Amino acid sequence: MTDLYDAAVALVVAGSSVGLTLFWLRHLSRQHRGRMDQLLALRESLHDDLLGTLVLHQKTLADLGLRSLDWRGNWYGSPVFTRLGAKIPLRPHEGGARLSFDAERISDRILHQRFDYDDISLEFRIGLKGLRGERHLFAVQASEVLFAMIQGALAARQLALVAASSQRARVGVFLQHDMRNLAQWVQLVAEDFGSAESDAELLTRAKRLKKNAAHATQRAERMSQALLNPAWQASVSAPLEMHGAAELELLDLPEHIRQAAELHQVEIDLAGSARVEWDSHALAAVLDNVLGNVSSLSRERMLPASCRIVIKQDAQNTLVSMETKHLRLEIPLEKLFEPWSSSGSVNKGLGMYQARKQAQAAGGELFAETLGTGLRVMLSIPL
Repeated sequence: MTDLYDAAVALVVAGSSVGLTLFWLRHLSRQHRGRMDQLLALRESLHDDLLGTLVLHQKTLADLGLRSLDWRGNWYGSPVFTRLGAKIPLRPHEGGARLSFDAERISDRILHQRFDYDDISLEFRIGLKGLRGERHLFAVQASEVLFAMIQGALAARQLALVAASSQRARVGVFLQHDMRNLAQWVQLVAEDFGSAESDAELLTRAKRLKKNAAHATQRAERMSQALLNPAWQASVSAPLEMHGAAELELLDLPEHIRQAAELHQVEIDLAGSARVEWDSHALAAVLDNVLGNVSSLSRERMLPASCRIVIKQDAQNTLVSMETKHLRLEIPLEKLFEPWSSSGSVNKGLGMYQARKQAQAAGGELFAETLGTGLRVMLSIPL
């Protein structure tokens, strides 16, 4: 009888343990499902601002067990690295570091995935150190969902960009940007004449307008051509599929820089000189967008429109450095060449993107770095 009683007690205890375990698992499952719903709700935000959304919703990721997350790589030509939470150790084969961890244990604790697109190359890593049992399984599931969402956001961004860069989209998107640039120049000229207080000042402004008229007329004619024939080059600055190789011209860099600076009424401090064989349209795209931004943003902020430009040459490249340390950069550096990013109240975020694309199409490169609180934009032209 005693044996039967002991067996009954053991069965009751075992049943209670199973019941409590099931109840606990049910509670964890409901909690995890609620947090997964929060993660899935971030899909639209990830499409708009992938990296910023991950930083903003760090707590949501931590609640899912993703307490350590980092990513590094290239974002539209700018190197990026961000770490959320504790540092994740390198794998034995990374960076030549010698680690005492067991490789299998590390692979169990660290999940990683790499994403490569035309202008984006990023590696994400998630550290799961300290998680055991159900919490570890839930965190792995959440990581896989997050990786899928990131891939979807990057693919959607790429598809949107391809669509916007198609032949007819160029006429609608890139041409609108260049029309805005020309409209800003017209507004600048109007303000220039409106502020004249004497006949001598009017004569000075009229001479400056006459000197820049041919430069502005050339751009207006190219835009008219694009409107009448969408199969033609959409604008002076759009990244285009060339009908054959671009025509190279012998360009006097200081002369082109002075013309662009005068057109946008930017005071320049020019050092150095060079003559290069390159695509004049690519050079115009870079100078118009960089100096045009200097002009418009300086006037928005009630600052003198000025830029220091340095030309240097080595055995392989000519480097044109455009520095505006007085003009504070109000967007993250990695967003400077990102399409549809904005650096001012009237900037729609295509100018610097298409300038970089045009430079690359001609065999050059356009990149940037911070200069104090300002910016240094560098154009590299191959010899």
